[in-house]
Amino acid sequence: MALQTSAEISQNQSADSASPEKRVVVMGINGQISKNVLAAVRKNIDQVTGDPVPAGLIVLLDSPGGDGIAAMNIGRLLRQAHAHVFVTGQCASACIFVLASGVVRGAPAYTVGIHRGRITVSDSNAKIIREIDVKDNPEAKKLLDQFEKFAPQYFAEMGMPPDLFQAMQSHQYRGVYRLSSQEIVFYGLGGFEPSYLDKRAQLYESLANPYRMDKDELHARTMKVASRCAEFDRKHTQFIQCYKQVLRDPYLN
Repeated sequence: MALQTSAEISQNQSADSASPEKRVVVMGINGQISKNVLAAVRKNIDQVTGDPVPAGLIVLLDSPGGDGIAAMNIGRLLRQAHAHVFVTGQCASACIFVLASGVVRGAPAYTVGIHRGRITVSDSNAKIIREIDVKDNPEAKKLLDQFEKFAPQYFAEMGMPPDLFQAMQSHQYRGVYRLSSQEIVFYGLGGFEPSYLDKRAQLYESLANPYRMDKDELHARTMKVASRCAEFDRKHTQFIQCYKQVLRDPYLN
């Protein structure tokens, strides 16, 4: 499925067998995040069934941002579906709300950009027409205050550390601050949701080689996926195969 807006969601499915439980669904979110993208995710999320190796739902991000509230609502849908979320291009501004939703999250160094919330006038596809100076607009200031109340609540819901919202608030000027690999992990935007890791590790410990591994090895190998497989962002079947290869091969650096 492809939705052509200023942002695009492309979707593909790969099945290892005829059983629906073996299906892997891949969604690519490219461009501005908007209510249209939210509607497309909501329409297609029910196609996710089961959680096979390597995942039931993989989400690939290449977005400069967009509508923050829509991004949070997308994130809640993805968390319910146990999405594995990887940055394959960039993930800046509102996009980090989607990245934060993954039960598995991965992003190469300096692909994730953060800044303090801003109030803008946008079209239905979240294309920014202009930015509003909240100092001269009480209504815009009220909207920003509401957003800055919702954002840390959302991050807490997703298990992100409070430091993430504080870091966003500290970068209030134009442009974005891009995170190093260490900062991506420190702010919770790379890694596993803890209870999901525990459950997933039990599965992998029960599998035959080459997938059999303990929790630490599963975590270490999975964190290589974003950088190893980013070139297959528009070739979803190949991304799935790359993900599997990274999990199978302990010697990949």
